[in-house]
Amino acid sequence: MSDFAWGLVLLGAYMVLVIMARWIYIARTNVIWTRAQAEAITGRLSLQSGSSPSANGKARVMPLALRRLLKKIKAQNPKSRLSGIVGWNGSHQIAQWVLMHEAERMSLSALDHAQLVARLERALGQLDELPLPRREAWEFKIRTLLADEDEADKRMDDAYYRAYLDEVLGEIYEASNGNAIQLSGLYNRATWIILVSLLPLAVLAGFGFGMLLVAGAIGGLVSRMQRLVFSTRIPVTYGSSWGPLFCAPVLGALAAWAGLALISLLQTANVLQLTALQTSLDSLRAPSAAVLGTAILLGASERFLLRLEKQAEAVIDPDHVGPADQATPAHTSAGGPRVRLISTAAAKTAPAEANGEAAKAAPAEANGEAAKASGHGEAAKASGHAA
Repeated sequence: MSDFAWGLVLLGAYMVLVIMARWIYIARTNVIWTRAQAEAITGRLSLQSGSSPSANGKARVMPLALRRLLKKIKAQNPKSRLSGIVGWNGSHQIAQWVLMHEAERMSLSALDHAQLVARLERALGQLDELPLPRREAWEFKIRTLLADEDEADKRMDDAYYRAYLDEVLGEIYEASNGNAIQLSGLYNRATWIILVSLLPLAVLAGFGFGMLLVAGAIGGLVSRMQRLVFSTRIPVTYGSSWGPLFCAPVLGALAAWAGLALISLLQTANVLQLTALQTSLDSLRAPSAAVLGTAILLGASERFLLRLEKQAEAVIDPDHVGPADQATPAHTSAGGPRVRLISTAAAKTAPAEANGEAAKAAPAEANGEAAKASGHGEAAKASGHAA
C-alpha cells in the first residue's frame, strides 16, 4: 500500500474515532441525562398539578397547556440511534430544556405560599447564571421579599411572590439556555473545523509529507496529554473539554507543516541560521530526525509557532510591526520549551536596553528606600514625643 493510501486510511480512521467519541462521551451522555431530567420533571409536575387541592376541595386538574407542553418534551427524544450518532448537534436537548423551563414556570400557579417562599430561596442560589448587574438587583429584591416574609404586617399576597418568582426564573432559564446553545455551537464548530482540515491534510499526504504530519499530530497529542495531567482546572461542563482534544492532532499536523515552511522562509531571509535543519520539499518528504523533532515541537507548542509567525511578518512587512506585535501574547502548552528566535542585532542591543532599564529603575528604587527610611524616622520621632 502506498503512502498516500496509508494517509487516507489514517485520516478516515481518525474521523471515525472523532464521531464515535463524540457520540459515546458527549452526545449519548447528554441525551440520556436530558431524557431522565425530562421524565423526572414531567412526573413531578403531573403529580404536583393533579394532587394540589383546589378551592372546592377537589383535586385540581392539570391545565391543558401544561399537558401539551409535557407531551412536546417527550416528543424531543431521539427517534433513531443512527441519526443520533452521525447528526447529533444538541438541538433536541436544548429544545427539551427550553420546554422544561417553561413548564416549571407554568406550574407556579399550583404552588402554595410556603412552596413559593422555598422556591424563591432556591432561586437566590441560582443567580450565578446572570450578569453581575442583574444578579445584584435580583439578590436585593429576593432578600427584601424574604425579609418581609418574617414580618406579618409586611407579608405580601401569594400573587406578588408568584409574579416576581416567574420573572426571576425567566431570566435564569434564559441565561442557562444561552450557555447550552454556546456549548452546542462549540461542538459543531469543532466538528466542522476537523472535517474541513482533513482535506488539506489529505492533499499533503498525497504529496508525500505523511511522516511529517504524523510527527506534528504526535506533538499535538503530547501537548493535550500534558495539559490533562498537569492542569488543576479543566472545564467539563456538558463535555466541553472534548473539543480541544478532538482538534489537537489536526492542529498539530497543520502547525508542523506551516511552521517548517516559515522556518524555510526565515532561513532564506537569513533571519535563522539553522544550517543543520534541511527544510526543502525533498527533505520534508524524507525528514531527518531533527526535522521530525522540530515538527513535534511545532505541534506541541503554540508559542513557538506564533514566534515564527511574528518573525515572518517582520521579514515580509517590517513597517507594520509595532511594539505590540513584537510581544507574543501566546498561551504556552504545559511543559512546552521556550525558544528564542531573534536576530543577531537584536541580541546585541538587548543587554544595552536591559542595562538602561536597570539604570532607570535604580534611582526609583533608591528613592523608594529613602522614603521608607524617612517614614521610619518620622515614626520614631512621633513615638518619642508621645513618650
